[in-house]
Amino acid sequence: MPEAAYPTFTIFIPTYNRAKLLPRAFTSIERQATRNFEVLIIDDGSTDNTFEVVTEWCKHVTFPVHYHHQANQGKPAAHNFALEFINGFFTVILDSDDILADDALALLLEHWNTIPDEEKKSFAGVEGHCALLKDKKISGNNFPADIFDSNYLETRYTLNISGDKKNAIRTDVLKEYPFPHFPGEKSIRDSVVWNRIAAKYKMRYINKTIQYIEYQAEGLSTGIFQRRVNNPQGFRLAHQEMLNNFSNYCSTTELMREMAKYIRFSFHGKIPIKQQLADIQYKALWLFMLPKGWINYRLDLHKKSSLQKENRHA
Repeated sequence: MPEAAYPTFTIFIPTYNRAKLLPRAFTSIERQATRNFEVLIIDDGSTDNTFEVVTEWCKHVTFPVHYHHQANQGKPAAHNFALEFINGFFTVILDSDDILADDALALLLEHWNTIPDEEKKSFAGVEGHCALLKDKKISGNNFPADIFDSNYLETRYTLNISGDKKNAIRTDVLKEYPFPHFPGEKSIRDSVVWNRIAAKYKMRYINKTIQYIEYQAEGLSTGIFQRRVNNPQGFRLAHQEMLNNFSNYCSTTELMREMAKYIRFSFHGKIPIKQQLADIQYKALWLFMLPKGWINYRLDLHKKSSLQKENRHA
């Protein structure tokens, strides 16, 4: 556990033009039963009154709040920037439009403390569920047991545990795995980092609600098509690593799906045919899925062109 000079938790909030939503996230932080935490806000180039909202909040809270502003570069860059400033033993990432359950930090710490000390080094942290704010139903499905030790790769790809989840992750582990960065791109699949962590560390999973979520019309969960085709290098990397490093977690059908996406985003990223083939281990599967990947790429170009025309005439 952390030395006395450092907080147990850093609640990290990456935000971009969410001044209207931040107060409810802040309120959920104030309601936490466990008080040994700091708050770190990385403002990814907001043009609204985010700074003023944060400044006003800081006037009446007793825990440390640190605010840093960067030019707009996307959430992965904000995440990497935050790694310089996190002091907590654990990091809890709270999107600015989400809300922590009142007992979130207490639950996470309680279940971390049930892991034997001699085993803790093999665990990255503790993870529970997100629930929808409107009806309190959990996102996706439960873990196989109320306390379940596994990793992201096994839960997602072998056990097919779906839905948004929320964890407290050891900060030293998080700093081992910053997001890859590709010039000109602002997004990448979170699974790139979680897969890499899962190859080395376990998580303790609990069937408890840690966070409440509400999808926003302008959020990252919307506009998925544009986000993917505008950030092809990052999405290509995600599928390449699944095929090259984590294929033992995939069924044959999933391998085919991953290969088609790898090819699709390779074309979007202007990766030559020879390099596509050289960068992947399943050569015969690449050749077999090449027509589908190419067709999906061409369909993307048609859809992108149609959307651009609609926007010009809107």
